[in-house]
Amino acid sequence: MEKPIIRFENNIKMKVIYLRFRGSYIEFRKHSKSMYEKLLDYAVKKGFYQEGKNMVMTIYHDNPFITKSKDLRTSVAMSVNDDISDVDDDEITLMNIEGKYAVGRFEIKLTEYGEAWNYMYHEWLFKSDSIPRDTFPFEMYVTRPPKNYKDTSTTDICIPIE
Repeated sequence: MEKPIIRFENNIKMKVIYLRFRGSYIEFRKHSKSMYEKLLDYAVKKGFYQEGKNMVMTIYHDNPFITKSKDLRTSVAMSVNDDISDVDDDEITLMNIEGKYAVGRFEIKLTEYGEAWNYMYHEWLFKSDSIPRDTFPFEMYVTRPPKNYKDTSTTDICIPIE
C-alpha cells in the first residue's frame, strides 16, 4: 500500500440513506453485502439512485478501542439528492454528513483496509496539527471494492477534523 496524499474537504455537505449494523466488524463483513444490496434495491425502487451520481460508503460510528465488539455500530450508506426529505422503511434511515474532513485516497487490496485506517490515524492525524472532530469517520468507495485478494480499488478514508 502506498501512502496517500491527504487533502482537506472544508465543507462536506451530503445527505445519505443508511442501514445500520450492531456487532463486531467480522460479523459486519458477513452481512455487509446483503445490506448494500438492500440499500441499493431501496434506492432504485424509490427513484433515489442515479447512475454515476450516488456515492457508496461505510460509516464507523464507534471507536473499536473503547467500544465492546458486540456494541460497534457500522452503517452502509449511499448519498442521495438534497431534496430527499423522508424514507418510508423501518430499517433504512436518512441523515446528513457535514463539516471538515481530511481525506486520504488509497489504492488498496481487501487485506489493506486496516493498514489504511492505521495510517490515517496513527501516521497522519496524530502526527499532524489537525484536531479530530467529534463525529464519525467513513470510507467512500471511489471504485467498487475488490472482489478478491489480488485486485485493488480506490477508496477515500474521511476523518472528521476541526
